[in-house]
Amino acid sequence: MVTDRHLVIGLTGNLGAGKSTVGRIAGDLGARVIDSDQTVRDLLTKESELASSIQGAFGTEVMLDGRPDRAALARIVFEDPGELARLEKILYPRVGERTAELIAEPTSAPATVIEAIKIVEGPNVDRLHALWLVVAPPDVQIKRATATGRISAAEARRRLAVQSSPDDKERLFRARRPGLPVWRIHNSTDLQALQRRVAAVWRETLAYGDGPTP
Repeated sequence: MVTDRHLVIGLTGNLGAGKSTVGRIAGDLGARVIDSDQTVRDLLTKESELASSIQGAFGTEVMLDGRPDRAALARIVFEDPGELARLEKILYPRVGERTAELIAEPTSAPATVIEAIKIVEGPNVDRLHALWLVVAPPDVQIKRATATGRISAAEARRRLAVQSSPDDKERLFRARRPGLPVWRIHNSTDLQALQRRVAAVWRETLAYGDGPTP
């Protein structure tokens, strides 16, 4: 039972799996949802020291109007795992601090969901009491990722190739947070099926939070 702490759930899944949709459903069910991608956007827009660190590491070509250009950064880091690690080394400490601040804000929600593609690999894993892992077949992921026209199928495949697999994410979570539960949320059919699955997982997670202390 999480008696002296607010229940914090990590929500992750690779490109096109549908984690953002799951996050919206969780919000509708009563969760407070922290979107880590939005947290990064806010930090890059508002914090000049962070912007300067990124410019120093990647050069002026990743800057736009004095702020980091996310699209320019993406073109670099999704082509090179080493560059991605370098960006994460700059971002992760501040993202972790900001997430802690957001969690500490008062809420009437029974749980907070932190949505992040690399929640297991990043600094916020130590704040989690459970993990939700959204999974879908690769062909479905690519179809979803390209539906808006913002990236091509080839680009989607490149991004998926540098992302750790769902099995790897689960293994790492169990290694870093032994004894804590993992729920897999399969998202390969329609929205109604996903809503039912998320509602069931939400109930099970809250029941876990009311159970014996891990």
